[in-house]
Amino acid sequence: MAKKRRVRTTPVAPRGAPAPAPVREAVPSPAAPPPSRRPTSSLSNYDYSYVRRDLRRIGVLAGVLLGAQIALAFLLPHLLR
Repeated sequence: MAKKRRVRTTPVAPRGAPAPAPVREAVPSPAAPPPSRRPTSSLSNYDYSYVRRDLRRIGVLAGVLLGAQIALAFLLPHLLR
């Protein structure tokens, strides 16, 4: 099977449309302190709260199933007599 390739597309302005205005960058005022730059991980911006919920749900389900197996191991020999 061939490997899928991602096609990079660039936005194209329709013909006859005016060119977009250049973006002007804001110049900070001299009285404002320069922003502090701290290296941050790109992963720190993501929300992983759903992972904790999923792990808790998996743990509870595993506990319930293990308890059911233990209960059946004790009860089945008495019920099948």
